[in-house]
Amino acid sequence: MTEEEFKQQLRNKGYGEPRTKEYAPNANEAQHTHDFSVLAMVTRGELTLAYEDGSTTYKPGECCELAAGTVHGEQAGANGATLLLGRK
Repeated sequence: MTEEEFKQQLRNKGYGEPRTKEYAPNANEAQHTHDFSVLAMVTRGELTLAYEDGSTTYKPGECCELAAGTVHGEQAGANGATLLLGRK
């Protein structure tokens, strides 16, 4: 998916304006939740989301959507990661 396609998807699904989030190499955020939903696309590097029942790794052009309250951890790859994301 391109960044423009992703931005259109954000608009179509009612997410706020896109913002960028950077992760340092091998950054590791412990399991947590958010009080908002997130739609994100990896634009650089890779990011693994760890859930209570497994994990999924996302690479450039791949998207994920997390509902508010979803328990997850975040682990950046060896080269870090950059995400384009929207919240609602």
